[in-house]
Amino acid sequence: MALFAVFQTTFLLALLSLRTYESEVLSEPLSLTPELLKVSVNSTHQCLHLQWTVHSLAYHQELKMVFQIQISRFKTSNVIWVENYSTTVKRNQVLHWSWESKLPLECAAHFIRMRSMVDDARIPKPGFWSNWSSWEEADAQNLLGHDPLFVFPKDKLVEEGSNVTICYVSRIHQDNISCYLEGVQIYGEQLDRSVSAFELKNVSFVRKKGTNVFCKVDQGGVLGGIVLFVSKVLEEPKDFSCETQDLKTLTCTWDPGSDTGLTKQPSQSYTLFESFSGKKTLCKHRNWCNWQVAQDSQETYNFTLLAENYLRKRSVSILFNLTQRGET
Repeated sequence: MALFAVFQTTFLLALLSLRTYESEVLSEPLSLTPELLKVSVNSTHQCLHLQWTVHSLAYHQELKMVFQIQISRFKTSNVIWVENYSTTVKRNQVLHWSWESKLPLECAAHFIRMRSMVDDARIPKPGFWSNWSSWEEADAQNLLGHDPLFVFPKDKLVEEGSNVTICYVSRIHQDNISCYLEGVQIYGEQLDRSVSAFELKNVSFVRKKGTNVFCKVDQGGVLGGIVLFVSKVLEEPKDFSCETQDLKTLTCTWDPGSDTGLTKQPSQSYTLFESFSGKKTLCKHRNWCNWQVAQDSQETYNFTLLAENYLRKRSVSILFNLTQRGET
C-alpha cells in the first residue's frame, strides 16, 4: 500500500507539473514564425501553390492561427496581394494554400512571404504578428526556352463573356512590338522593359478551333502567338420531360441549348440520376436518354438531369409518376 501511495503521489505531481507547464505556455505570448517549404507554379491553372509549416509549436499542441500572406510581382517591394488565411495548426503539420493569378505567371517573377498570429481562445493575451518569413521566389520564366518572343497564356479555356489577361515576354527588348486579336490590333500596358499585358474584356466565341492572338516585331519578322479557346456558356437543359409507351422503358428528352464543344473541350455530357433508387446513367445523346423501369413496382421517379463540361455544371429536376405516364 505504501508503494502504491508513493507511485500515486508521484504520478499526480507529474500530471500537475505538465498542466502547469501547459498553462504557462498557453498564457505566454507566442511568436511562431512560419517556414515556407515550397512554392510551386501550376501554369495550366495559373496558380501558385504554397506549402509551409510551424516548427515552434510544442509537441501535441494544437492552436488556431492566422497566416498573413503577401505576394509581390517583379520585385519584393511591389506587393500586389495580401490575404489572411485561418486554420488550426499542429506541430510540423504541412499546410497548403493556393492563389490564382489573373496575369499569366510566365509574365513575371513572383515573390511570396508570410507571417503568423495565434488566434486561439485559450491564449488570453492579445495576439501579435510573428516575424516575416524569408521571401521565396517563383519565376516561371526560368522554364522558358530561348525564343525571342513569347505570348501567354497557352491554350487557355474560358467561357464566352469572360475577361482574359494576356502578355508577351520579349527577349530582344524592342519597343516596336504590336499585338493582334483576330487580326485587329490591341493595346495594353507595359509592365517592365520586356513585358506588356493586355486585358481582353467580354471575349466572344469565334470558332471551335479557337481565337488567334499573336504579337510581332514590326520590322524584324519575329512572331509569337497563342490560341485562346472560348466556349459558349453551358445552358441549363430546357423542356425536360419523360414518357413511356410500354411501362418498361422511360424516354426522357430535353433541349440542350448551345453546343459547348471545342477542339480543346468535348461537347457537354448529360447524366440522368434517380434519387429514390440512387441509380444513374450516362446519356449517349445530347437531347434524349432511355431509363429502364424498375421491376420492384416503383411508381414515382425523382429525376435530375446533370449537364457538365470542363468549366461548369447545370442541372434540372422533375418528378415522374409511372401510372400517370407523365411528370407531376
